[in-house]
Amino acid sequence: MFSIRLTAVALLPVLSLHSASAANLLRRSPSKGQNAIVQLFEWPWDSVASECTTFLGPAGFGYVQVSPANEHITGGQWWTDYQPVSYNLTSKRGSRAQFASMVSKCNAAGVGVIVDVVLNHMTAGSGVGIGGSTYTKYNYPAVPYTPSNFHYCNGNSAAQISNYGDAYNVRFCELVGLSDLAQEQEAVRKIMAAFLNDLLSLGVAGFRIDAAKHMDPTQINNILGLLTAPFYNTKEVIYGANEAVQPSQYVGSPGDIMEFRATSSLQTYFSSGIAALLIPSPMGAAWGFVDSGIANFIMANQDTERGGTSLTSKAANNAYQLSGIFILGFNYGTPTVFSGYDYSSSDQGAPQDARGLTNAVTCNSNGWRCEHRWNGIANMVAFHNAVGGAALTNIVAGTSQQVAFGRGAAGFLIINNAASAWTKIWTTSLPAGTYCDIIHSNNTYPTTCNGPLYVVSATGMLTASVARYDALAIFTGAASPGTAPNTSASANSTSLLSSNLLASSSQTSSGLPSSSSASSSLPSVTIATAVTSTTSSPTPVSTAVTITFMQTASTASGEVLKVVGSISQLGSWAPAAALPLAPPSTGNAPWTLTVTLPPGTSFAYKFIKVASSGSVTWESGNDRVYMTPGAGTSVTLYGTFGLTGSSTSAVTGAGPATTAASSSSSSAASSPAASSSPVSPPASSSRAYTSPLASSPASTQAASSSLASSPASTQATVTFKESASTTSGEAIKLVGSISQLGNWAPASAVTLTNANSVWSVTLALPPNTAFQYKFTRVKSGTVSWESDPNRLYTTLGQGSSVTLTSTFR
Repeated sequence: MFSIRLTAVALLPVLSLHSASAANLLRRSPSKGQNAIVQLFEWPWDSVASECTTFLGPAGFGYVQVSPANEHITGGQWWTDYQPVSYNLTSKRGSRAQFASMVSKCNAAGVGVIVDVVLNHMTAGSGVGIGGSTYTKYNYPAVPYTPSNFHYCNGNSAAQISNYGDAYNVRFCELVGLSDLAQEQEAVRKIMAAFLNDLLSLGVAGFRIDAAKHMDPTQINNILGLLTAPFYNTKEVIYGANEAVQPSQYVGSPGDIMEFRATSSLQTYFSSGIAALLIPSPMGAAWGFVDSGIANFIMANQDTERGGTSLTSKAANNAYQLSGIFILGFNYGTPTVFSGYDYSSSDQGAPQDARGLTNAVTCNSNGWRCEHRWNGIANMVAFHNAVGGAALTNIVAGTSQQVAFGRGAAGFLIINNAASAWTKIWTTSLPAGTYCDIIHSNNTYPTTCNGPLYVVSATGMLTASVARYDALAIFTGAASPGTAPNTSASANSTSLLSSNLLASSSQTSSGLPSSSSASSSLPSVTIATAVTSTTSSPTPVSTAVTITFMQTASTASGEVLKVVGSISQLGSWAPAAALPLAPPSTGNAPWTLTVTLPPGTSFAYKFIKVASSGSVTWESGNDRVYMTPGAGTSVTLYGTFGLTGSSTSAVTGAGPATTAASSSSSSAASSPAASSSPVSPPASSSRAYTSPLASSPASTQAASSSLASSPASTQATVTFKESASTTSGEAIKLVGSISQLGNWAPASAVTLTNANSVWSVTLALPPNTAFQYKFTRVKSGTVSWESDPNRLYTTLGQGSSVTLTSTFR
């Protein structure tokens, strides 16, 4: 809702909800595969053009919805855009030439442009428009409209809508005093059609029809019937219980209908329990909403965020980002995500210059929020494009705030809106393979997914732990490391799209909780009146993790010690594919093997003794379990054959990225709060990773941490070695999510000791404990955080000793 204020008159709230969807003249939803829409609210044309080229196209967005392009009244309030003065293409956002250039550039990037159009009404007063056209209420020479072209609500020119139980009152009286156009007049319809055809001639893909609820659907059809090129459209028809005008009355009109009940349902159930969005029946037509094929499902827009009828970017516990992840992963309607700006009053428009023109957009600066660039939202566009229209499958709930579902054999999504981690073995319909979690990928386009890797077994089983207020999404387009979908079409069509997995620009997303915020690296761009990113790209690091196994074992003559495990690099539990360790150099030395593994990968493993005859002896006890830390890390795993331990630890997924970019503040707000302690996965009668091996003596295998060779110690020893060049007086410190690392408080960070630019510290930490951490530079009280994402590690069992080697990011 918003209120329009004129010089001397305060008018009533207006429900003019602006978002986007698209429908071809002969189709009810976008015809191309990439149909995700982003509403760039009040963005100027040059900034939209740059965003299409540098971000939206590569991200896989199919459409961008822009604010009204035609001349409107002047003023700093956002709602001035929704009081037309003429249909000349001059607005706060730029000239006709700038608009045409923007459309051309967006089309070349594979992003269709949807324009918000106001056909229901003109202004509430008199004056001079943003383009210099003079007007009075009911008289608009630049169109031209005269007083005879308007409704007067039973002859009373001052009458406003007063009864939503009366369809005539809703459609023929004035919406908060705005002069109400008479679309039943042929002359009016022809003028409106000429305006829309002008937009189409410039290459526009379609329209979002503002205040369609206040127009007769028959007359909307008559106007659209005069258009001369294919187009998309969606209509703003706000549901009201027991009202005379309902969304269902617009079903016969070509195009989509904005389903605000779905939007408000996100707000309701992200508070009371998201499982209800799918159980017992998934949200959609079964709930009385318009059919999915004609629904435009928006996460929010400028009205709902101001009117309190949707989640907002400031919602607690990452709920806003999780809701965006949900609508892009769910299978209801055409999704629209919203990108707005900060405001101190509900009327406040986007930042303007002295001429009343909108300033260029710089994300995360001057109030521009750029929510569409948050990792979880931006990267889920690739998931949405990959799963297409695949049906919902494998729906499961944990608590009322935990839900997971598949999209057939194409993808699987887990959303944990609870305050503790969710660890489970899920049944999916995915093919067996190694999958990349797209939500936590922070690669810059057009490269590939570099999020944590997860293994789906031959029976479709997925073992993972999702942190509190976080999510995990995998799909077949990113089924193995170093691969990503890449779909493209001719640059001559608005249906073209080059879709690559990516992360959002190099800014820290605002409004995210500390446990799961989004940041990544987009090359810095500086273009006049264009979007610019505010930080530089991170230095590339190694994409692999080096793991050294050091295992003490007594062997018979001719026996060889080997390691075998649940991932392909360790033989996928096949003894014939097991990796041999090098024998000890002396009698008491351990067997050793060094391998490179993908980062962020959970796996189970065991050691076996293989005799010269080929017979295999498995070590007894539970499977050992480990998750590799971040890229470029080196880890040594110590243990003794047969001492696998009895305590279990979670197979954890990667932690969320943090908001901790470079900071001049030492407050805890610079970094995330700790994720909750991991939950132990249940024991199983078969391996959680593959089918059980007949040759293994243990018929029941539960995930377990490896024990080091010195079981007497009750702690796990971890040595951190960080390569970092520093200036005089600068120190490297370590801070993380557990008390031993300061609980993310920079003042409690652990100081490392420098030796030839390698900073190190050895700590005794609790065994079998998952934690997140980062390194900081501290000089004269100023703290600078290394770039995202958080590093993640799970300590081994009692008495273990591990060295983590890495480079400051």
